[in-house]
Amino acid sequence: MKWLRNLADSAIEILAIVKACLTTFWFWVPVLFTVSFYLNLLLMFAIHPLVILALPIVLVVFAMIQEEKRVKAQYGLDEVRVLKASHGLGEGPVYERKTWDVEKAVKDYEVSLKKKEET
Repeated sequence: MKWLRNLADSAIEILAIVKACLTTFWFWVPVLFTVSFYLNLLLMFAIHPLVILALPIVLVVFAMIQEEKRVKAQYGLDEVRVLKASHGLGEGPVYERKTWDVEKAVKDYEVSLKKKEET
């Protein structure tokens, strides 16, 4: 029985030493340095630097497009501007001009007011 008690005491002492080592700052310094070293090697040789620069830009553009879709769906913004193709020689896109007949709109409004008064 004495050897069993000595074995249990030894195991507790070993676990205490392991806990003391794992909870100190200086134990993790070489481990973190090694991890950062191999991560830098991975970034240098496995991933192109332009990917590191371009990926955040792609994510921002994607997020802006998704936010625009969400706002349009939430508030019911269905009006779409008609955009004609760009002309040559570097000119920008031409927006289609929408014509609005004011006289027709006023007449329609008067007719709807008359219908509303009749009912």
